[in-house]
Amino acid sequence: MKYRTSHYFEYYVMLIFQWMIRVLPLKLVVFSAKYLAVMITFLYKVRDKVVLDNLTTAYPEMDILSKKKIRNEMYQQILMSMFESYKYMYLSKEEKLKNILTDEQSRENVDKVLKTDRSCIVVGGHYGFFEGGAHYGTCIGLLSAVVVANQKNKLTEELIDIPRKNSGFLVIHRKEMRTLIKAIKEKYFIALLSDQNAGRKGMFVPFFGKLASTHQNPAVLAIKYSLPMLLAVTRRRKDDLTKHDNYFIEVKYDDILNMDIDKDEKVLRLVTRYTKMIEVEIKKDPTQYWWIHKRYKTRPQ
Repeated sequence: MKYRTSHYFEYYVMLIFQWMIRVLPLKLVVFSAKYLAVMITFLYKVRDKVVLDNLTTAYPEMDILSKKKIRNEMYQQILMSMFESYKYMYLSKEEKLKNILTDEQSRENVDKVLKTDRSCIVVGGHYGFFEGGAHYGTCIGLLSAVVVANQKNKLTEELIDIPRKNSGFLVIHRKEMRTLIKAIKEKYFIALLSDQNAGRKGMFVPFFGKLASTHQNPAVLAIKYSLPMLLAVTRRRKDDLTKHDNYFIEVKYDDILNMDIDKDEKVLRLVTRYTKMIEVEIKKDPTQYWWIHKRYKTRPQ
């Protein structure tokens, strides 16, 4: 592709940013992001109306001051997670496992998948440090793949992809179906986020009591290839912002498979189920969810 001057400018800014993140200690990276977010949002609150409208949908009885408190903390959580996502690409396995703390039940759920000798669909949302589960997976030797959005600037896309690959991820860009199918055959744990507006191609399922267009690919793949499914949640601790509680929750759907309904209805029911599970996790700490997305942009006809 042809690159514009702005592409090269973005590339070198990103290069300098990555170098700074790489040399700074993790704790300094996280706290720098937190206080930078405080300063930036004091002057300008990104998508303020979208955030407050989403919170009003989710918590209609909540007063405006409480919603603004969640909004302000959300900005900090987003920037901390964004900075961490770069920093983690350069941390050792020991450093990652020191800060991503996984409970016994989650380890059992992962082991249960491994015993099936199949690939696994790992579904999640823009909540907490959502890349943490993939980092944990590579640390314990899992074949981990992440499905990511395509960047308009292919120079910066490469800057992001290379460290991810060095961390042990198989990076699959959207619409790379051959790579995705190959990863399924090679028994990868494949992470897909499923909480953004999916436009007219999505399925409308309830999200905090309001129908939202939702990506169906995780459900389609799980049902088509009879794959186990896990919900990944990585929630930041309040007492130590560099540490995260990491969970892998089994998404059971044998009952859906055994129903006498067509394939599309089975997909719809599974999408509804894991979307509800994501909602339940968000409610445990709504400050860590990215309310900034235009979740309800596409409306049912």
